[in-house]
Amino acid sequence: MVCARGPHRRSGRAWRHRTGGARAPRARSAGRHVARPYLDRRGGRQPRRLPPDEWVWAALTAFSRSRELNEYCKQGARSASSGGPPGPPAEGGGRTCGRNSPMATADPESVAGRGRLLVEPRLVALLAAAAGLAVLFWEAAGNLWFRWGQQQELSHSYFIPLISLYLVWLNRETVLKSAGGPSFAGVAIIGAALALLLLGQLTSIFLFQHVGIVVAIAGLVAGFGGLSLLRTVAAPVAFLFFAVPPPYWVITVLSFNFQQVSSILGVAMVELMGIPVHLSGNIIDLGDYRLQVAEACSGLRYLFPFLSLGVMAAYMYRGPLWQRLAIVGATIPITIVMNSVRIAVTAALVQAYGAEHAEGALHFFEGWVVFLFCLAALFALIAVFARTAKPRINPLDALTTPDLPLTAPVPARTGLAPVAGAALALVAAGYALSQIATVDSLVIPERRDFDGVLAEFDDSWGKEVRPIDPTVAEVLGADDTIVLNLSAANGDVFNLYMAYLDAQRDGRSWHSPRQCIPGGGWKITRHTIEKTKTAGGKPFAYNRMLIENGDSKQLVYYWYDQRGRKVANEFVMKAWLIADAVTRKRSDGAMVRLITPVLDGMTVAEADAKLQAMQARLQTFLPAYVPD
Repeated sequence: MVCARGPHRRSGRAWRHRTGGARAPRARSAGRHVARPYLDRRGGRQPRRLPPDEWVWAALTAFSRSRELNEYCKQGARSASSGGPPGPPAEGGGRTCGRNSPMATADPESVAGRGRLLVEPRLVALLAAAAGLAVLFWEAAGNLWFRWGQQQELSHSYFIPLISLYLVWLNRETVLKSAGGPSFAGVAIIGAALALLLLGQLTSIFLFQHVGIVVAIAGLVAGFGGLSLLRTVAAPVAFLFFAVPPPYWVITVLSFNFQQVSSILGVAMVELMGIPVHLSGNIIDLGDYRLQVAEACSGLRYLFPFLSLGVMAAYMYRGPLWQRLAIVGATIPITIVMNSVRIAVTAALVQAYGAEHAEGALHFFEGWVVFLFCLAALFALIAVFARTAKPRINPLDALTTPDLPLTAPVPARTGLAPVAGAALALVAAGYALSQIATVDSLVIPERRDFDGVLAEFDDSWGKEVRPIDPTVAEVLGADDTIVLNLSAANGDVFNLYMAYLDAQRDGRSWHSPRQCIPGGGWKITRHTIEKTKTAGGKPFAYNRMLIENGDSKQLVYYWYDQRGRKVANEFVMKAWLIADAVTRKRSDGAMVRLITPVLDGMTVAEADAKLQAMQARLQTFLPAYVPD
């Protein structure tokens, strides 16, 4: 029996009287901290105090069971006042008042296993490593917070960390029981997080740093709680990835595709209402009114938060794996269909009552109503799965509080000092490398402005500079742009568009013509990637597209001129961007687009010959405007 020292020493006779005449047996254990009596300077026998970490765990255990203990103590007090014998020990043993309380009877062996995270040296080392990582990722965390507030598609991300913490808190006893010894695997995971941090700093791409924050959290868990603890909290930690903003270009591509599908379905619903309507790209023509399905109405503002809720619902759902996957997968079609319904209802209201229904507070309110319908549709799917299950269950009972798996803690193969020392040394090395990596900013080479392109064509050419819409210019975010209509003396007509970026970072990147052209009502009927050579013998890859709108046809060439490379594929361009940012400290580049009409009586091959001649002409002066 482990005894807690009280304010007064009690004699053995008094102790036997309180325990019904039986002397309390002495606890025997091979543990390190066994509370055996020892002789003090006066020769008296004194009970040994529990170590501080075991007291903390025992205190938390007592606090979590305070209601049960208080009720038992009240019953014991009533029995004593009535002269009856003391009540029996609570179920499980040791849950009594006074000297037999959990503060006094906590098993040192179980305390040492379950309360390992509460040992003071480990807690200090954990806080030190976490503080060091917080300093390293401070700028990335600030950018993460900025993205959450800047983009409405990501405004739900503020709640993702809170949900993860809530899942851990609900299963706190399981989490503490799963804590094992320190592990060098966590140090390796922290090293991977620091590698992502350095890669993000070298390339000025915050996506790597944002992912590194989640990886660093996983490393702290594994390093100071063992892989057993990481396996237990794997779901809450993985859920944090839903708070990582996707790259801007991914949002652009998804937004375009959602715009297209939602516009088509919305117009089909409007036609079912008997309203005459015509769709041209993303523009819905109602006759008296024309509505444009903008990026804000693409449905992404529903998809990202709805997908997060769908994953959480699938995690809480008690059913087979295929049903959980179906719940997650259903979020995408539900979002598209409900967004199409919103577009159709908006078009019908505009046709009946005016254009004010397509904007303002009413339009905003419609968005929230549609989101609630999305939630209702998802719950209806869960209800179908629950009702068709064997045995049939209530849909609300199918969604239960998730229980984290209990993983047996792995005994420490190494001490705390080596793991903590390695983690702190790695953080210090990461800080030093981070300072070195950020000393030199990206190199911005000298170049001529696109205004000088006009002088590259003599007076025999007709030249017309087209202004860029301010809204479009803001979306593009280019440092230098030009839209130029050219007409040759022989009647050849060209449209030249060029946009240049000093640095491709923080969302400043290219909008592919494959996404922009269909939005204007044009249909891409043919698309290929052609490969040739420059005059200097370097590889030259470009996109070739034939587009149509009614009876009109146009031939389009475009490519990415990136630091001496002519690239057609967007993913290849991104790969070279990362490589050049690391090795050359450059991420500048331009996109070049050429268009010529395919007139009546002209073959596509003739239009190809004209564009190829203009393409060769551009290469004679383009390096002055887009440096190699």
